[in-house]
Amino acid sequence: MRLSTLPLLLLAAVLLQAVPVRAQPTDATLYTGEVPVASDEAGTPLSRALNQVLVRVTGRVGEDLVAELGLDDSRAQSLTLATQFRDIEVPAPPVTSARVRDAGRPAASDRATRAETVIERHLRVEFDPISIDRVLDEASLPRWGRERPEMLLWIAGDDKDGAAYLDPDPILRHALERAEFRYGLPLTRPILDARDRIEVTPSDIRGGFSGAADAARARYGADGVVLLDLRRNEGYWTGRWVWRLGGEEQSFSRSGASPAEVVDLGLARIAGALAARFAVRPDTPDRRRVVVSGLARPVHYAEVRRFLASLTGVEGLRVLAAEGDTLTFELVSRADGLQQRIELSGLLRFVRHDIGSRTLYYALAL
Repeated sequence: MRLSTLPLLLLAAVLLQAVPVRAQPTDATLYTGEVPVASDEAGTPLSRALNQVLVRVTGRVGEDLVAELGLDDSRAQSLTLATQFRDIEVPAPPVTSARVRDAGRPAASDRATRAETVIERHLRVEFDPISIDRVLDEASLPRWGRERPEMLLWIAGDDKDGAAYLDPDPILRHALERAEFRYGLPLTRPILDARDRIEVTPSDIRGGFSGAADAARARYGADGVVLLDLRRNEGYWTGRWVWRLGGEEQSFSRSGASPAEVVDLGLARIAGALAARFAVRPDTPDRRRVVVSGLARPVHYAEVRRFLASLTGVEGLRVLAAEGDTLTFELVSRADGLQQRIELSGLLRFVRHDIGSRTLYYALAL
């Protein structure tokens, strides 16, 4: 059924009624903090959870924004929607066990390595997105926004023959998951099937040839590519990182005491760079028109409307006109960078920008 065949009353409501919209996060975890209750870090668990959210939303990695903004526990409590304590299993470094011999020294053949987990008590806090955004806007701090690129991550390590695909152990897997959550950086790992292995070799990863992963990036539906060459040295680990998004490519190295530390440092650096690139700043309300074609079914209209309404900074949305499979929307937004935020989603394909009327034209990409 084409959109033009909608019942007359419904179509009239769509065309004539302006619907105020309050932006909501696309990912519930964006405004949720979770920290170990017992920690060497400064601050109470509540303040640390709030700082985690502020860092994730702004992309200002490594900063104490709670202290900078003067937010005490009383203010932090007023920003919360829900709190929960929970026990989670965390992988621990493997331990070596042995049968103790007469001399008190185990023979090499008696040593065995086993994986272990420990139970950590965590505080999980869901903060109010609207209140958090208001705090940041009042402080004139730019926000990374809810529209974030998904990065396809390839990791290479060493084996006896040289470079090899690295299958993360439980500790490294946990580090990847925690960094993805901590910095709000969506990551996808290749399944390393036959096609993956033909297109992107361990030597490509080690050499930093990000272009080799273009076909895989498109197949996985990712926006960018990250290559990590992880190597063990005497007493420490080194990671050489190469990442590319669109036409921009960057490379850097990070060293740490463990692979998990290298992963956290590297992903923090990438998240900070992306946040600086895609930051949205509070602005005076601005009205923009967005024309979307290819809306052949009512479900297409509903999905596009939901997407446009959820964009960072959008405070109002209405339909100005409908003709065939094309709708003209008017957006009221308090944030800049509307075009780049729309194009990060993959839902709409850019067609053109009419500079004179400041109208953006898109086609449904589904």
